Amino acid sequence: MMLDITVQENSFKGAGVLSRLGVHYFPDGEHYHLADTLTWLPKLQAMGAHWVILQANAERAIPEDFIRSLTATGIQPILHFQLALTDDTSAETLQGLFDAYAKWGVRYVVLFDKPNLRSQWPASGWTQRGLVPRFMELFTPLAKAAIEAGLTPVFPPLEPGGDYWDTAFLRGALETLDQAGEEVLLDHLALGAYAWLGDKALTWGEGGPERWPATLPYSTPENSQDQRGFRIFDWYNAVSLAAIGRSLPTILVATGCAATGEGDTARMQELLVTLKQAELPSNVLAAGLWLLAAEDEHPAAGQAWFSAEGTPRPLAEQLLEPGRLAAHSFARPADPGEAQEDLQGAARAHSLPEAAVWSPSEFAPSANGKAIRHYLLLPDAHWPLQAAASFVAAHQPTIGYVLAEAVLAQRVTLAGGLEAFADSTLRQLIQAGCQVDHLANVSQE
Repeated sequence: MMLDITVQENSFKGAGVLSRLGVHYFPDGEHYHLADTLTWLPKLQAMGAHWVILQANAERAIPEDFIRSLTATGIQPILHFQLALTDDTSAETLQGLFDAYAKWGVRYVVLFDKPNLRSQWPASGWTQRGLVPRFMELFTPLAKAAIEAGLTPVFPPLEPGGDYWDTAFLRGALETLDQAGEEVLLDHLALGAYAWLGDKALTWGEGGPERWPATLPYSTPENSQDQRGFRIFDWYNAVSLAAIGRSLPTILVATGCAATGEGDTARMQELLVTLKQAELPSNVLAAGLWLLAAEDEHPAAGQAWFSAEGTPRPLAEQLLEPGRLAAHSFARPADPGEAQEDLQGAARAHSLPEAAVWSPSEFAPSANGKAIRHYLLLPDAHWPLQAAASFVAAHQPTIGYVLAEAVLAQRVTLAGGLEAFADSTLRQLIQAGCQVDHLANVSQE
């Protein structure tokens, strides 16, 4: 059953019963192919993610199949458009993309990134005087286009602190909308935030300015605390209440720490527990753990949970529950020549038919509604079953070559590798909510 996590018109009552746990996908927009879906969807499921933050651009859409594979498994994509702070991107340019994304199941789009940093602006565009109104002239038309498409526009995450103090920037932006009478936009708006841990405790800044009244923009006294930590949402909520008299839904576009220093793994474990179990404000909808994966040459590669190829790094190995990662990883069978028995022997041992190996116990509906636990999908009826003997002996899957049967399975393993199956077959399995892996080292010879 697909999880409905849509939030309409800032209606975030009861959001706490849904998992806030999300993951920030690659820090680029290049990993949206079918092979990426097969590699990363099982890992997102293993991490228990209900949200994933994806990098989007104005030139081309993320493939529909990639988006739908996420929504079909109850993972809601949040698209982050890190647009240049110029007037080059018009609402008309993005309207078609917004319409398509809404049709495919997307609900949230983050527009721009860290506009309170000098480095984000063209050299001639940065001046603190009038900066917020000029940014709102860029943001407002695009936000309205998103609403027109049925999406929720998310105000960009600001650099905590920043060259233009983030809480002052946010207050100025909300007051600009309020003074302009943009009630429809405010009714649909969500806030983005970067909730970096830095070297601080998760409780740093908890309670916001009401608890820490001595803190002012650009000034945090020695015995006070500020918004530059995980509890940034307390401060942004106070800003929202002061500027427009109400709370707004908030998405932590990225949260975490570098996970390379001493003690960081323990702090990330504490963060995971907090996101899954702690009583956080109901308007905090989602938190994207930084970072799922990155190419080796990317500056953030050392902060990633996995290599770009999908190999778990120490952080993932330590933080994921024992066995969960392995259960969702692609199977790597032993050399067929080392098999103790051939497939037909395994079939006879279980008193199963030779053409399609069925296990009666497989057909008890699981908690997710799937009738079959595990299905080994063969390319055709003539594929050499003995090549997968070790895998069958170890996993005892249902075996067949009928797609209509495979889509009924919770997990589907493709015999012969990805190249043995049409893209349409892979798409149908993913869209049916199956966990798909493959026997890459077993082929028909």
